[in-house]
Amino acid sequence: MIKAIIFDCFGVLTQDGWKAFVEDLPDEAAKETARYLNHQYDAGLISLERFLEGVKKATGRDYDIINSARSSEGAKNVHLIEYIRQLKKKYKVGILSNVATNWVRDYLLTPEEQKLFDAMVFSFETGTTKPDPRIYKTILEKLDVKPEQAVFTDDARHYCDAARQLGMEAIWYEDLPSFKRQLEKLLAAVSDN
Repeated sequence: MIKAIIFDCFGVLTQDGWKAFVEDLPDEAAKETARYLNHQYDAGLISLERFLEGVKKATGRDYDIINSARSSEGAKNVHLIEYIRQLKKKYKVGILSNVATNWVRDYLLTPEEQKLFDAMVFSFETGTTKPDPRIYKTILEKLDVKPEQAVFTDDARHYCDAARQLGMEAIWYEDLPSFKRQLEKLLAAVSDN
């Protein structure tokens, strides 16, 4: 029985400017370095200055472009937030995100919207990033559910794969209509068993 639904932030609750920036890089090594540095920054293991310098060195992009990519992640998915209001009536709801600051609480979600979430786990607070199993276990503990009682959604397939490896259900997020169809089908199938 599913008791909790867990959402990624960037690319699910918002648009993901950083992901688009990395995908547009022509060199695979630069992409890997940028991703690695982003994880280090999101986990609070390196400073913003070190992150920017490393990405600039790896990609050749200037600081303004890099900063813009990191800060263009603010277009809130208001339709998903409304759907979460409906889900909240029956399920615990959580956020699990690789993020380097308290931006989600400070800027993205209003105080009223924050009340929709029973738990929020951010990489900068845990010192780990997805796909590390420890960060998934942290959100499960905060929601007080077992892996098989949770559905995780993310726009990155490998983060969904990591959730499945722990025993969670996972839905790769492409858009809201597709997510709703998949979630409702999953919830119906689980309740039939």
